[in-house]
Amino acid sequence: MRRATIKREIDVALSDPQKDKEYISKLKKTKDKVRYLRIVKGYGQVEAAKLIGISDRHIRRIEKELN
Repeated sequence: MRRATIKREIDVALSDPQKDKEYISKLKKTKDKVRYLRIVKGYGQVEAAKLIGISDRHIRRIEKELN
């Protein structure tokens, strides 16, 4: 792997709540927001819920639908 590729992958992997909040504001569906924060960025249910502005119980319901 090239250095630039590794750096790009690390940048994506790092969680920056402010940037993540900006990005999820562009997503329309709550399911997409949950999928991005939980799967791509690795946030916990409570953290993702706070960023989206919903309850962690709602996160669990959405994840149940996704599986």
